[in-house]
Amino acid sequence: MTTAHSLGWIGILFVAVVMACATTGPPQELLARHDHKGLATWYDQEAARLLGKAEEMRGMAQEYAKPSYQPSPKESKAQLMAHCQLFTEYYTKAAEEAKALAMLHREQDKAIP
Repeated sequence: MTTAHSLGWIGILFVAVVMACATTGPPQELLARHDHKGLATWYDQEAARLLGKAEEMRGMAQEYAKPSYQPSPKESKAQLMAHCQLFTEYYTKAAEEAKALAMLHREQDKAIP
């Protein structure tokens, strides 16, 4: 498998994950009630979940980097580690955005009398 071909598959997988994540969001009932405190809590939990996924990806990359790990003939260690790095960055950025949204909702909650 060529590097370009592998990167193409990684790109397709990344787009699929982003699209799947984009279709999920905070519970509609919290949005409908303008429950900023509830939304802040939800985003905090989402940030924690995403950071956990980033940590899983870091751990997978460490496993792939071990000399004892032997990848299948279809992929190389470098490809697997690049895949993990890509998702680690994605999950970390998404967690930062969730934290920012939680802070925004906390500020909104304080502003409402």
